[in-house]
Amino acid sequence: MTRKLFDLARWQTRQWALALSGLLLVTLTPLVWIQWQQFQLLDDVSTNQVDSIMWQAYQLEREMGRLQTRLKDADSPAPVIDEWELLESYEVFVSRIDLITKIPRRDLLESAPVYGEAMALLENFVKQADPMFARPAELMGQHDLISALNFSIDQALPVLGELTREANRAVARFVDERNQQLHQQSVLVISLAAVQAVVLLIFVVLLVRHIRHQYRQYDKLQKLSNELAEARDQAEAANHGKSVFLANMSHEIRTPFQGLLGMLTLLDEPNLSSHQRDYLRTAQDSAIHLLGVLNDILDVSTMESGTLKLSVGPVNLRSLVQEVDGLMQVAAADKGLTLNVYAASDLPEWVTADATRVRQIMFNLINNAIKFTHEGSIIAELSPAAGGGSGVVLTVRDTGVGMDKDTLQRLFTRFYQADNSLRRRIGGTGLGLEISRNLARMMGGDIQVSSEPGVGSVFTVMLDLPEAAEPEPERTSQLDPQNTRRLKVLVAEDHPINLKYMNILLEKMGHDAVFCENGQEALDLLNRQPFDVVLLDYHMPVLDGLATTEAIRAMEGPASQIKVILITADVVNDTRKRAVEVGVNEFTSKPLQAADLHRALLRCGLLDDPSVPATAVLMRPSSPFPLSAYELPVRLPEPPSISSLIDLESYAEIVSMMPAETMSEMLDTLFEPPEGTLPVLQAALIEGDREAVGYNAHKLKGTAMLLGFRAIIRTAAQIEHQATQTTDPLSPDWVAQLQSDLDATRRALQQYEVSLSA
Repeated sequence: MTRKLFDLARWQTRQWALALSGLLLVTLTPLVWIQWQQFQLLDDVSTNQVDSIMWQAYQLEREMGRLQTRLKDADSPAPVIDEWELLESYEVFVSRIDLITKIPRRDLLESAPVYGEAMALLENFVKQADPMFARPAELMGQHDLISALNFSIDQALPVLGELTREANRAVARFVDERNQQLHQQSVLVISLAAVQAVVLLIFVVLLVRHIRHQYRQYDKLQKLSNELAEARDQAEAANHGKSVFLANMSHEIRTPFQGLLGMLTLLDEPNLSSHQRDYLRTAQDSAIHLLGVLNDILDVSTMESGTLKLSVGPVNLRSLVQEVDGLMQVAAADKGLTLNVYAASDLPEWVTADATRVRQIMFNLINNAIKFTHEGSIIAELSPAAGGGSGVVLTVRDTGVGMDKDTLQRLFTRFYQADNSLRRRIGGTGLGLEISRNLARMMGGDIQVSSEPGVGSVFTVMLDLPEAAEPEPERTSQLDPQNTRRLKVLVAEDHPINLKYMNILLEKMGHDAVFCENGQEALDLLNRQPFDVVLLDYHMPVLDGLATTEAIRAMEGPASQIKVILITADVVNDTRKRAVEVGVNEFTSKPLQAADLHRALLRCGLLDDPSVPATAVLMRPSSPFPLSAYELPVRLPEPPSISSLIDLESYAEIVSMMPAETMSEMLDTLFEPPEGTLPVLQAALIEGDREAVGYNAHKLKGTAMLLGFRAIIRTAAQIEHQATQTTDPLSPDWVAQLQSDLDATRRALQQYEVSLSA
């Protein structure tokens, strides 16, 4: 009976689905066709850039006016611009000519007489100006040459103004034609909508009748659902009884096993023979294995019965990680594996957690990684969750056998193992991952896994562990106030976690600290109150560390002589040299440690007694523990800012004028091998073709100026100068520099697009 009801319901659902599909097909097909026609109209406008014709004409007129202004500035007795600014203005103007002549719908303008007149004037002007601007330095101050150019511009500007007005009229005519077409289509849409309304009214009547019929069927299904719910409750009750029984039995069996293990330990005497010792080891290994199985069954049973409770309290995460590391190193070494267990430097010192259960999760995951890794390494890291809050993330990576998609789907199934042959060789219950996931969920988190056969696996555990106060605060009374000067420290740091850490660090060192988020705020504070030393982060918003130091040295009064310590992971080579030049006194590397800061203060002469072993009591208990692999002090230079790579205003202007496809094609023409301008220039540099290098460098520079790619402009200009204005051999380093600029510019474009979509 039940099967017949379900089959009937499915059949009726299919019938209504077919009826609704037919109705939608009949009523929506005309609308889709009309919408497609409108889309083609809009796409034609967008693709052919009709609305940008007037803008291109106006830009051409405006850039010619700007060029005339620059020429007048260059013609003054004391020019206010240099030859490069004059050349830049001319090349921007020339690039605007390409835009107006290469726009897809230039046919709207070509029929106008003023277009031909304007193009002839522009062509003559470019022929006249190109030889002059080839040597911009010689053009500066040449009144006769500049006057001739200004005369040509005066003749061309009225014609360009008329061209702008003609472009406006052409766009207006085009829009009127499109509006007429849209009006006709709108009338047709209204007619079709009226037809749809009638059809939908008929459909609503039929639907009401169907709903009444479905309601009668619902009553029958409700009775069936009640019967199934009763059967489910009975099954859950039986399962609960089983779980309670297993939990009790596991407790009863585990208790004598602890005694058995104790007795086996007592039997381990030095005078045993080799056979006796082998028997004893076998008995101990078997007992430990069986006890582990019992523990797993107990954990699963207590979880199912709802009797497992977390015993939370203050836990030192670094000490816990060290403990797990020490215990698991032996197992890894036995298999010839490298095990690296890290605690992130910004990990909370103390959290509220069940230490036993956190340790159990780490043991399970690391032990699994060791079991299923035959060669290579295992990395386990405990770090704060992204975005702050009370989250902690445990990540375990291995280079083991890995898993396929089918295995990943069943990985957390009870008693399941990916490889039965491995299960026979390695052993285990197949409960460890399920237990770990349940424990993680009890702690407000979960476990995620990614893997690839033959490559390895990555297990990620998220735990919600609130930060806790240290149960017994560290004693700092060993510091002698008579031998330690209490400093007033100004700290400029924009990262909230670093601010919190430095506040604790300076407080433990016995100093008073005032914090701000950027260099400008630091300058304001220095103007209002005195300090003994300033700690500056290298990379900050508004003013970075070097700019802030330079501003401090330019201040008036005692504030200009204050000691400045730069905190950065980039304090080598050119960066260190530049920092010293602007007035930085000392450096400390990231992550900031008490010992490093103490030594920097000593070198600045700010501590009265250098012999005081302050760091002996300031170092945290976990300081000998290795840093995370992601936080080792590898001193790489910070990437350049987007603004130093791209003129965002110019780039945004070009993007706003062009469809995405056209913009993509332009970028491909610039960057993509083998015919892209930049790869062609690289090939010419490799071949040593000086003429080709000069030509392509000039071409690359012009296109990059149009798009606002500052880094590429600088490099292309330098290459062009070396190739055309000097006889120096072309450096092979330019190829790598161009590639570096290209990679940096692409990354900057990606960051810019991400910021726009955020």
